[in-house]
Amino acid sequence: MSTARFWSLVGLPLLLTASAHAQAGGPRRGAPSLPNRGDAAPPVEQPAAEEAPPPADEAPTVDVEERFRVLEEQIEQLRQQQRQGEEERRNAQSPLSIHGYVDFGFFAPNGNNGVGWIRDVGNRQLPEYSEFAWTFLGDILGTPVNTRGEAADLGDGSGIDRFDSVDSDGAPGFLVNEFNLRLEYALTENAIARTSVNVMPRSAKQDFALGDFLEMDIAEIEYVLPDGNTSIFVGKMLPVFGIEYKERKSHQRFGITPSLISRYTTGPQLGAKARTKLFNDWLILAGSITNNTSTTEQFDFYREVDRNAGKTLTGRVAISAPVDSLFERLVGDRLELGFSGEWGAQDRDLDSDRPAWFLGGDLQYLGTNFWLKGQIIWGESPGVDDARVWALKLRRSGYLEADWMFLSRLGVLARAEVRDAVVTLNTERAYVTKQMRFTGGVHASFGPHVMAKAEYLHNREYGGIDQFKNDMFTSSLVLIY
Repeated sequence: MSTARFWSLVGLPLLLTASAHAQAGGPRRGAPSLPNRGDAAPPVEQPAAEEAPPPADEAPTVDVEERFRVLEEQIEQLRQQQRQGEEERRNAQSPLSIHGYVDFGFFAPNGNNGVGWIRDVGNRQLPEYSEFAWTFLGDILGTPVNTRGEAADLGDGSGIDRFDSVDSDGAPGFLVNEFNLRLEYALTENAIARTSVNVMPRSAKQDFALGDFLEMDIAEIEYVLPDGNTSIFVGKMLPVFGIEYKERKSHQRFGITPSLISRYTTGPQLGAKARTKLFNDWLILAGSITNNTSTTEQFDFYREVDRNAGKTLTGRVAISAPVDSLFERLVGDRLELGFSGEWGAQDRDLDSDRPAWFLGGDLQYLGTNFWLKGQIIWGESPGVDDARVWALKLRRSGYLEADWMFLSRLGVLARAEVRDAVVTLNTERAYVTKQMRFTGGVHASFGPHVMAKAEYLHNREYGGIDQFKNDMFTSSLVLIY
């Protein structure tokens, strides 16, 4: 027997015995573990191979047009939701809004019984006016007690019957200056109707009569063009001359009294006007065609209903720009410079061939707590002797005012102004005004609905007119609703 066959016969039983023993309990301690040929080999974990990028010709494509379409649909949905929300808010709000104020004050004249003028007897002071039967010096509206510009007393004009609304005879007293009611109604998204009515409680001059009177101040419709920067107005509306008309009411004005030249620029006009802002509000244009001038109704050069075919043309152009950062810390964020002009047939004249005209310039610094504003004006109205229409020669006149809120609720104002004018009625009478005024005041704010103000006005005559005392103290409590 060969050696190889011997080891094969002997080894086979040994392998069978070892296999049986392994199935029964495993190898003895210290014995090597032998693999069982019948068992599968355990899997060997291999490291994951990095996926090779697909060939360039098999790269996934992105549908850009589809993505843009989805984004546009989403944007349009957001726009529709926004429009729907705005429409729901508009529907929830009433188209009618009601606003107004009550202006209650106390005033005390200081000199000349509250009258702003004196008579030049025998033309002693101004002999160059000796051709007139009556010559008066000063300013008939130079002693105002409120924002309306009503004088404490108009005095005895000798042959002239005037509506003296306050008629205090120089006595100090309380006064309901004005009750104002403003209504606004949104006709459409772009059209608004506005009215403003004033009620003035006053004393009657005759027994068993009422002195109270009513004034329709504004009655207009504004249409805003789709650009949002241009508006068209029709009706009885605010003028466009200068800047003072913007604060003609008690709840708008920092102080109380209007300037000496406000009588030329703040009166409502009856007709049509347009206003626009261009180049990101840098350029402001406004113009109107109306029956009457922009003078106030209590002045002699105003008539709401025309007596002639001629119409008054008024325009203003202004540049409004941000202020340099250095000045921005001191006075505000915008500077505005404007120029105004007015031309047309004189009010009360039956003829259209005798035009009245005014020219003027204005400036404003508009800030958070400091405002500087000024205006200058000159002009002429020819007058008519046989129709008893007054004539006017207005030389350069104007004012400069500074308003400063040095505390969050307390501020001060200072204003210097001058008026150089001659008003005549044929050769019957002449009112010669060469007046300077210096005004100081305080302003207290108690929230959006209550403000209190006080002013002292010091009037001085110049140009050959003797000084006479016609100062005024006045105060105002404005309740806004």
